[in-house]
Amino acid sequence: PCRAARHSTAQHGTAQRLSTEHIRGRQAMATESDLTFPLDKENCRTDSDGDIYRLDSNEDVSAQKGKTNGALKTKTAKKNSSTMWDSVSFCLYVLGVWISFLVLGWTQEALGGVGEERADGKKTGFKYTHTLVLLQSLGNMAVAVVFILLESMWKGKPLTLNAGVNVRHWIVAALGYQGAHFFGLLSLQYVTFPVQIVCKSCKTIPVLIGEVLIAGERASLKKFVSVFILSIGVILFLFFKPSKKFKGSDEFEMTPEFLFGLMMILLALICDGVYGPYQNYIRDNYHLCGAFHLMFNMNLWQGIFSSIWCLIDGEFAEAYSFLLKYPEALRLLINYCASMALGSCFIYLLQRRCGALVVTKTTTVRKLFSVLVSAYYFGHTISPVQWVGVLVVFTSKLSAPAVTNLIKGLVGPRMSDSKKTQ
Repeated sequence: PCRAARHSTAQHGTAQRLSTEHIRGRQAMATESDLTFPLDKENCRTDSDGDIYRLDSNEDVSAQKGKTNGALKTKTAKKNSSTMWDSVSFCLYVLGVWISFLVLGWTQEALGGVGEERADGKKTGFKYTHTLVLLQSLGNMAVAVVFILLESMWKGKPLTLNAGVNVRHWIVAALGYQGAHFFGLLSLQYVTFPVQIVCKSCKTIPVLIGEVLIAGERASLKKFVSVFILSIGVILFLFFKPSKKFKGSDEFEMTPEFLFGLMMILLALICDGVYGPYQNYIRDNYHLCGAFHLMFNMNLWQGIFSSIWCLIDGEFAEAYSFLLKYPEALRLLINYCASMALGSCFIYLLQRRCGALVVTKTTTVRKLFSVLVSAYYFGHTISPVQWVGVLVVFTSKLSAPAVTNLIKGLVGPRMSDSKKTQ
């Protein structure tokens, strides 16, 4: 290291050697603690601990060191406090996502256990699907309005609900949004909750097709790998059913009812492939449109469509009569709306703070917990091979990048060798 010039005067006593590297290090520390004074050689002194400090004209070494250490300690305390709050808020958001959607999944399945008992021993359940979609729309709209107002007050964003988007775009996206929810909820009347949540996790497949056909995007290798992994997991889950000697093994029999439920899930996935890319199109072309503008307008138009259907079909009157006859269903409906709205809030807050990858990991664990709770609480039997399929499906987004890199590593050298040969 470079050596600083020696200073030997009667006033300051013996000469001291100042390392340029040491000076730079202390200058960096001073900058980090908002002490941006220059550490020049004339004004630098060391104390008995070897620390370097700049001397002001009317201050001695001990006073200057006390001032600097105090500022450093204050800055460190603030940084530690901020880090601790970030950790606490992260844990709260993750727990909020898990708890909200666990309650939502449990409530969806519990609603199917309310009502009169059928000939096969099962309950009729709350089968008014459009009413369910309408209620969840109202809850999500209320949450979205609150956050839009808060963002307008705190961040100074323009207060607008429509975000300047053409109504035609909202209608097209909301029709796909409503179809995804309607067919997904309807499928629970024919298949179990674990079947629905595992198959619905294949959303990547229709979204990939929709991005190519609707948005005109070019699909990446990673998405194709993810689709392939998803397909393997679903095949393992649907076709390696439990042995007949176990209770509940008939839940995976390919009966007409089961196949109809799978058809409803397929229609829900197709609707996912429509509204997902269309949402991206809206956000790319309307800069005022944020996450809560999407949330509000999608649920607004979904609620309008569901209300029209309920009025035409007379579902409002039937649902009201059902709630009067089975009041326990009303409590479940309140849980359903509240958990859906809270879950959406926690996902938005988590994504804004930590990014999409953390949200993907969090929701993956949540889905696995949902299947575990459903299998335990409602007595569904799942074979070991099916559990492997569940893990393959839920971890597809996480494992796809590693598999993609492996393929590129294997194929890349061969392609370069073939070019050299040519």
